[in-house]
Amino acid sequence: MKKVSEVFKEKTGKDYQTAVVWKMTTKKKITKTVYTYFNWIIGYGVDSDNVPEIIFIPVDPKWGWIEEPISCRKTDSEMVQDKKTSLFSLRNGQFEDGKIDLQLITSVAMMEKYLMDVNYMFDYEKLNEYCSTYWMDA
Repeated sequence: MKKVSEVFKEKTGKDYQTAVVWKMTTKKKITKTVYTYFNWIIGYGVDSDNVPEIIFIPVDPKWGWIEEPISCRKTDSEMVQDKKTSLFSLRNGQFEDGKIDLQLITSVAMMEKYLMDVNYMFDYEKLNEYCSTYWMDA
């Protein structure tokens, strides 16, 4: 988790709270469904203009590659919360399908080949509080 913070700060120059989320995409092939998993380092905070911001950095689970950051400010993005699961999703045109779920990696037991070996289970409350406080309209 320390490396996640270091890489985030190195790539963005910002000292935000960090976490790792994952995204799964599915593609139907003729006889089967192919699943692809993506890891994203995220950092969240309030920028120098006092605008809530979440920055995403796509990264390989083995640190083989680290992409350029994608910045999502509240002024150009929309946060929604699923009423059943309480999961937050961020909508922004920079993502392939227009949104990303803020689903933290809490266990890698089932998907150790695809996901980073981090556990942010205890940080979910911080992310939840941030999204509720800064992104959801009261």
